[in-house]
Amino acid sequence: MSSINLKEIRVVYHSSKSAERIALDSFSLQADREMLALLGPNGAGKSTLLNVISQSIIPGSGEVITPSSRESVSIVFQTPALDELLTIRENLMVAGALHNLPKNEINQRVEDIANELGISDRLNDQVRHLSGGLIRRADLARALIPHPSVLLLDEPTTGLDIDARRGFWETIDRTRKQYGMTVILATHLTEEADHADRVVMIRDGKKIIDDSPNALKTTFGDRIIRVNVKSDSDADDVCRWLSQNNIEYLSLGHLIIGKNADAAFASSCPIGSAEITIAPPALSDVYTFYAQSVVSESDSGVLS
Repeated sequence: MSSINLKEIRVVYHSSKSAERIALDSFSLQADREMLALLGPNGAGKSTLLNVISQSIIPGSGEVITPSSRESVSIVFQTPALDELLTIRENLMVAGALHNLPKNEINQRVEDIANELGISDRLNDQVRHLSGGLIRRADLARALIPHPSVLLLDEPTTGLDIDARRGFWETIDRTRKQYGMTVILATHLTEEADHADRVVMIRDGKKIIDDSPNALKTTFGDRIIRVNVKSDSDADDVCRWLSQNNIEYLSLGHLIIGKNADAAFASSCPIGSAEITIAPPALSDVYTFYAQSVVSESDSGVLS
């Protein structure tokens, strides 16, 4: 059985000042001992889904199967859940006490996890004196104290620089394998979703597509074409050119993206002033295509 199994989940928010808003609509999800990324813009329903998994929100309908013990689920929030006036050690001791662990066991877990995350030499430092990257590692240590089977990450690298982000993901990759955890990441950054075993693209509370990052990009071929033009009429001509050559495309105003293209094909573009690039597909291209299909399935050339 999957450690997480959600079937046809529906969550609706009600407000006296506005009409009801559907946060999750017939959403199903399974995950077991893997890293799964929920990729979508703000307001897509990602945080609501994490709250359903952590049992903080009871859905209006559907079936939810997650670890029965709340101690088996930990979460790393956008804002670290640490007391800045306490040391890292004190924060971790508090986390262990909140999970009713014996003191001697808490002490051992603090030492083991701090060593694994490379913060042993900073255990006695107050959180307020740490860099952003160290605070994130300390917050991850807090989440790992109960040895959870499910770790939820809600935009966990918000505010971190490039080096700190890289260090955080290296730590996540190492520790999730060591503890055999199921990791659910909510993010709007495609480069972070690329770290996952699977990506579930979500928009307006609905699942768009679910597959591995490589499999998603493979459906676009070895290369895609991006054509930038200066006018609407030029864009129309490019769209007709792609359509006549059986190239599936997406038109975003003066930018047109086509699948399965090559340099030889690009040379036949009817607009001489167009800026053309040929490149391997990125996860951002995949999301743009499929997200747009939800918004406007009837547009010519857009996936349905």
